[in-house]
Amino acid sequence: MFTTGTKFLVGATVVSIIVTIVYGVTQDGVMGTVGLISASVALAMVTGVNLFTRDANIFVDDEAAVATCPASRPAPGPSPWPLLFAIGAFAMVLGLVTVEPMFIIGIVVMFAGGAEWTAQAWAERASSSTAHNSEVRSRIANPIEYPIGGAAIIGVIAYSFSRIMLWLSKINVVIVFSVVGACILAAAFFFAYRPNVKRSVMVGTMSVAGVALVAGGVVTGLDGERDIHVLETAQGEAAAGLCEDPEKTEADSKAAQTVAAQASVAAEITLNDDGKLTKRLNGPAESSALTLPRSNPSNVLFRNESSEKRRLSVDLGETEIGADSIDTERIQVCTALVEEGGVQNITLNIGPPSNSVEGGYFFFVPGVESAVLELIVP
Repeated sequence: MFTTGTKFLVGATVVSIIVTIVYGVTQDGVMGTVGLISASVALAMVTGVNLFTRDANIFVDDEAAVATCPASRPAPGPSPWPLLFAIGAFAMVLGLVTVEPMFIIGIVVMFAGGAEWTAQAWAERASSSTAHNSEVRSRIANPIEYPIGGAAIIGVIAYSFSRIMLWLSKINVVIVFSVVGACILAAAFFFAYRPNVKRSVMVGTMSVAGVALVAGGVVTGLDGERDIHVLETAQGEAAAGLCEDPEKTEADSKAAQTVAAQASVAAEITLNDDGKLTKRLNGPAESSALTLPRSNPSNVLFRNESSEKRRLSVDLGETEIGADSIDTERIQVCTALVEEGGVQNITLNIGPPSNSVEGGYFFFVPGVESAVLELIVP
C-alpha cells in the first residue's frame, strides 16, 4: 500500500522519465537531455526514501508506533529561562554604555539563564514521560542550583539589609533593627506553635517579606547612604595644616596619653616648665640638636611636663605643588594634644637630608616660641 506522498513522487518520476526520452529523441541538444536525466534520477531517489519511510506515517493498528512516535509526546511547557536569558543580554548591552557592574551582572544572568534553558531543553527530550523528564532534570540541575541559588538569595538579602541600615540614622537603625528582629521572632514562634498552618501561608509570608526587603534595599541604595562623620586624626591635621595650631581639635579628643613600654624609641623629647625642649638618646652629648637616620622609621616620644596641653610638631621644609611647580606648601607632622604628664609617640621616616632643605628640619611646640629643637638627618 502506497502512501499519498509516495504516489505523487512516483508519478512525478515517471513523467520526468517520459519527458527526458521525448526530449532526447526530438532535440539535438545534449545539455537539456543531461539536465532532465539528472532531475529524473533525483526524483527517483526522493521517491525511494519516501517509500522506505512510508511518508513518515504509521499503521493505524501499530500500537507501539503510536505510543512512541514524536507526535505522541507532550508539548514542552512554558519556560522562564529564555526571558531570563534575554534580560541578561539586555543588561550586558546596557552595561557597555553605562557602568561596568551592569555589564558583569548581565553576563552572569545570561549565563545562568542559558544554562537552565539548556538543561530543561535536554531533559524534555529524554523520554515521552513528563515525570521521568522532570526527575532527570532534577538529578542534573539541583546539585548546582541549590547551593548557588541559596548563596545568591542570602547575598541579595544581606546586601539589601545593609543598604537600609546605612540609609537610616544612627538612632533609627537601632529602632528598625529591634522591630524587625521582634517580628521575625514572633513569626517563628507562631509557625512553630501552630504546625498546622498551610505551607502556602508560610511561603507567602516569607515571599512578601523578602520582596519588601529587596525593594527597600533598592530604593535606599539609589537614594544613597547617610552622611557618616569621619573622625579626624593627627595625620589629617598635618594634611590640613593644623600642626601650628595650639588649640584643641577633634583629633585631640580622647587621644592616647601613654606609649607602650615595648615601643622601639629612637629619642625622647620633653617640654619642660620653662618652655624649652630637651632631648634624650642619639647625638653627641654636647650637641643641642637631635640626630635621626635617613630613610629609616624612627619613633620619637614627646613628654609634656608643662602645665598646659601641648602638641609636638616637626617642620620638614617646603615642597613644590602644581604642574608648573610655582606654589609651595610646608611639610609638617605633629602629635595630638598631650596633657600634663602625658606621653605620645610620633614616627618619622625622612628621605632627604636636612642640609638639602633651606632652614633645615626642626621640632617646635605651637604656642611656645622658645620650644624649638633642631633635627639633623645626615
